[in-house]
Amino acid sequence: MTATLDLARIAKGPEGQYLERKSLLDGEPGAKRPRDRATVRQEIAEVVAAFANTDGGTLLLGIEDDGTVTGHAYPDDAVNDMLLVPERRLQPPGHAGRVEQLDGKPVLVFDVGIAASAVMVTGNGYPVRQGDACVKMAADRINAWKQAGLVESWEARSSALSLGDLDPKLLALVDIVTCEHSDDIADYLLRRRLADERAGQLVLRRAAELLFARAPEKIDHPNACVRIFRVMGTERKTGALHNVEDLPRIEGAIPHVLQATFATIDPLLRRPKRLRGTTFEDAPEYPTFAWREAIVNAVAHRDYAIQGRGVEVWLFDDRMEIESPGGVVDAVSLEDLRGGRRAHASRNPRLSRVLVDLGYMREQGEGIPRMFGEMTAQFLPPPTVEGAGKTFKVTLRNTPNITPQTAEWLGNIAKEGLSEPQVRALVLALQHGSVSNAELRDATGLETLTASKALRDLRDRGLLAMRDSGSLTSYVLTQVARGAVERTGGLEPDTGGLGPDTGGLGTDAGGLEPDAGDLGLPADLARRAADLSPKARTPAIRQLIRELCAVRPLTARQLATLLRRRKVRHLAEEHLAPMVDEGLLERTIPENPTDPRQAFRTPATAQQRKGE
Repeated sequence: MTATLDLARIAKGPEGQYLERKSLLDGEPGAKRPRDRATVRQEIAEVVAAFANTDGGTLLLGIEDDGTVTGHAYPDDAVNDMLLVPERRLQPPGHAGRVEQLDGKPVLVFDVGIAASAVMVTGNGYPVRQGDACVKMAADRINAWKQAGLVESWEARSSALSLGDLDPKLLALVDIVTCEHSDDIADYLLRRRLADERAGQLVLRRAAELLFARAPEKIDHPNACVRIFRVMGTERKTGALHNVEDLPRIEGAIPHVLQATFATIDPLLRRPKRLRGTTFEDAPEYPTFAWREAIVNAVAHRDYAIQGRGVEVWLFDDRMEIESPGGVVDAVSLEDLRGGRRAHASRNPRLSRVLVDLGYMREQGEGIPRMFGEMTAQFLPPPTVEGAGKTFKVTLRNTPNITPQTAEWLGNIAKEGLSEPQVRALVLALQHGSVSNAELRDATGLETLTASKALRDLRDRGLLAMRDSGSLTSYVLTQVARGAVERTGGLEPDTGGLGPDTGGLGTDAGGLEPDAGDLGLPADLARRAADLSPKARTPAIRQLIRELCAVRPLTARQLATLLRRRKVRHLAEEHLAPMVDEGLLERTIPENPTDPRQAFRTPATAQQRKGE
């Protein structure tokens, strides 16, 4: 039983955790030609494996970034080779893709489910999906969180409920938003792994019970609920000084619980005057997206195996605390969460996927940076994240940290008539030293093209200057913008907001990093690498990489430093991984591509070593 995906709707949706669109054409408008077949096959293997290793997803080939359907111009044999990539290049093999007609043009479709164990791209490691990117991860780490989430989690257990015990109105909602047509909601439940088919019978999992139960008493969990406490003051007190108001428990199917929680908290929040853009307006004391996202995450990612307590929301005079049972998932770094970076693993992947379908969650991992961005944009301290023991807590504080100088600076540029996202871009550039398209998207929730338009307009106004190109593009304040800064008496960037997001990969330090040390490279070769133009073409970059790695094995970070490349990840994904695929380089630890000691060498270097 399989429901038909509404490809027209999916194709125009935002790319992210569960959707990847790729064009099959290359070249300038009016002179398009089919893309290189080997490159397309490699992309299919990488994206399909990443979806399978994370929470599933859909890959559509033959669609442009803006959602325009352009199809393909390949012969049938080439298309067949592409469709069979999951069967031929993945271990264990996946399901082949198919061709669908969309707007009268052929589109290659790969509808990928969650794999039960880690999937490898033959010869190129184990990718996972992180937002709209694919990154490598060790197989044992993938298997560990799959075991915890898909097998051992409370949501994965069989439920005693039947289809008749589920709320038909909630089921109708998911049917509408995910399917073109479906005569049987069982199709959706099976595809999202909310149920299994055994001996012709539909057996529900606990996740279906939590999401769609017709009534609270149908849920076999004593604390699948949200509790809200209002504290009169900044500290809890007991006895004669008791200052805590315990509001009624909120129970039932998760969508109902979330709606009721939002409706309960919203009128309890004050609406002080807050700086939004360049003017002061009435605004909630916490950005609506930020506190709602924190609550949704708490409900979606809590450990339901801990049944002694539910999700708790504590409203103090100066802060909001959201606590949920269960610490941080093993595959998620607490430091990444504290830095406002994306996290891609869930304790309850089934719950998370359906909440994305229903619009309660953004694409997996995107909500965290957006939550941080919303707080920063309203000049509030970034969220505090704690994950000690068996409790996870997010704290939002309502005391603005904007300096008088920043307020005056914003006043000086108010006459420019900027949109709120553009003001956020300038503030990010001021606070971080630069702003990229991805950083602006994270802070505002804008689509890629809309964020690009906002940044280009600021560039055309002379307020931002573009630095680097391609995926390395970022923008810095111009002298015109800094002139407004200087008129405030010499403004230094605020430190109360987010720090630069390096993705854990480091940035250009202006010279060799400490771990590069004395690499023993010929002086002329090191000089050629240092003098390589930021706009150098791929052949020139790869030729230098080959020459450097022929002298000695080098890590991605060492190569990025030598070549004056700002982002290690970009170098690895755009050059090192493809060079390994083409046989131009080999890894020193091929069995574990994500090993922190991983380095790259030329095959000639390996042969010489064997002969020594």
